[in-house]
Amino acid sequence: MQKQRFQLGKKTPTRATDLVLRSGLPQWVVRVLRQSGIKRMSVIATLSDEQLLKIPGVGRQSLKLIRDEIRRTTDSRNQSS
Repeated sequence: MQKQRFQLGKKTPTRATDLVLRSGLPQWVVRVLRQSGIKRMSVIATLSDEQLLKIPGVGRQSLKLIRDEIRRTTDSRNQSS
């Protein structure tokens, strides 16, 4: 007997996720951010460059990648609105 599959109240996503884990950042950047307790891109967006550079493992290259990803996600949200 085959199992029947149900979609119980499953919502279709209407906007891009805010999770660092689901971002387009490289895994090594995601790992560094999550080890520092940062799980959401919206939190990163509120931090200054100086604050981000104080996080162990975040340097100029990863800072550029983070800022580019924030810019990309905000641009895609603005276009979908």
